[in-house]
Amino acid sequence: MQIEYKNVDAKLVVNEIRNGRSLESVQKLFNIKFKSEVQDLYLKGLMEMGEIPQVEFTKPQTARIQSASPAVDPAPPVQSGNNDRPIMRRRERPQAQMPSVVVKTGNFRTIGQSGSVTLNKALLIDMLGFSVGDSFEIYREDDMVVLKKSANPT
Repeated sequence: MQIEYKNVDAKLVVNEIRNGRSLESVQKLFNIKFKSEVQDLYLKGLMEMGEIPQVEFTKPQTARIQSASPAVDPAPPVQSGNNDRPIMRRRERPQAQMPSVVVKTGNFRTIGQSGSVTLNKALLIDMLGFSVGDSFEIYREDDMVVLKKSANPT
C-alpha cells in the first residue's frame, strides 16, 4: 500500500481494534476522514505484523502512446511476478434459440383478474398435439412464456 495516512502507525490501529474499539472510534481517535482509510490501515498493520501475507495494490499499467521519434522505444509493459495463475475468461452466454414450433392463433391470451391465463383444449391438444395428463415446466425467456413438457408429472 503506497498511501500515507497522516503519519498514523498502522500497528497502533490494529491494537486499538483488537482492544475492542469500533471503526468509528478509531477514526475519531486518529482524526481519520474516512472509514475506508481505517480499514486500509488495519490491513496494512496486519501485513506489517506478519499475520497476513504481504499484498501489493498497484494500478495496472496503461498502454503507452508511441512518440513521433522513431529512435525512442517505449518500455515493455510491467508484468506482475505471479505468472503461474491461469487467465480467467467469462463464458459467453448461449444465444436464445427460437422454439421449434411456433403456433400463431387468431386470438390472443390475456392475464385474467385472478392472474391466470386460460389455454383451452383446442389450443393444447388439437393445435399443439399434447394429451390429457401431460406435465409442463413454465419459464420465461425475454418476452415469451415457455411451456416445456416434463417427463415427471408434478
